[in-house]
Amino acid sequence: METIDLVQLTKAGHRYDATITSETPQDAQARRSEEAAVAAQKRHFAYVLFYFGLLTIGAIFIGCIYLFAGGTAEDKKWAAGLLSAIVSGLVGYLVGKGRN
Repeated sequence: METIDLVQLTKAGHRYDATITSETPQDAQARRSEEAAVAAQKRHFAYVLFYFGLLTIGAIFIGCIYLFAGGTAEDKKWAAGLLSAIVSGLVGYLVGKGRN
């Protein structure tokens, strides 16, 4: 263990804040349990949002395919724009996930 001379540190003109805490094993276990519960809740929320977005985009995609296959010329222009936006967003999402 390294010994630190506090007097020498204060002479250097720097300011230091130190906190010493004591955590009982029961407190540590409670903190870890709470952190695990919060993390699980965040993961669940992320999954719900992901699947909701996937379902919504899937419904829009299917609607655009339907319009593209049997709609008017104006409907096809509109559907093609949305389809390209959806595909571009998916490619961007997948490329961004590859960096992590």
